[in-house]
Amino acid sequence: MKKLIVFMMIVLMVSLTYFVKNDYNPLFAYAGTTKVCLVVKDGALSEGEIVDSGNIDFVYLSKEAGLNAVSKVPVEGIEFYLSGAIQEEILTILKASVIKESTINNINLVYAYTPYYQDSIIMEGKKVNLQLALYGEEIIAGFPIILTGY
Repeated sequence: MKKLIVFMMIVLMVSLTYFVKNDYNPLFAYAGTTKVCLVVKDGALSEGEIVDSGNIDFVYLSKEAGLNAVSKVPVEGIEFYLSGAIQEEILTILKASVIKESTINNINLVYAYTPYYQDSIIMEGKKVNLQLALYGEEIIAGFPIILTGY
C-alpha cells in the first residue's frame, strides 16, 4: 500500500511539473503585444531581425512568429514589447507577485515572479523571472529579465 501511495505521489508531481513547464505565456495572446525578442544560441534561428551578440542572438519577431519559434528552438530569454499596456493589468494576466520596484532615468522597473516562465534569478533572496520596464504606455516584459536594454 505504501508503494502504491508513493507511486501515485510521484505520478502527480511529474504531471504537475509537465503542466507548469508547458504553460502558455498569455502575452502571446495579449492585444497590445507589438513584437517579441527571443534570446537564443548563436545561429539557432534564421528568420526575423537578428542582432548577433557573441554566443547569443537577439531575434526580433512578430508575436505569431515568436510563438511558432519558441516551440522549435531552446530559448534562453524572451521579451515582449507592449503598447497601450497598464502595469496592473500585465501583472494580473501573468499572475505575478511583485518582489521589488525601482526607478532609473524616469523608467519604472518592476521585478516579479510568475508561473509562466520556469527559469529565474535570485534577487534579495527571492526568485525573480519577470522584469517590467515601464515608460508611459509602453512596457517591455523580460523573462527572466530584460537583456536588450530599455
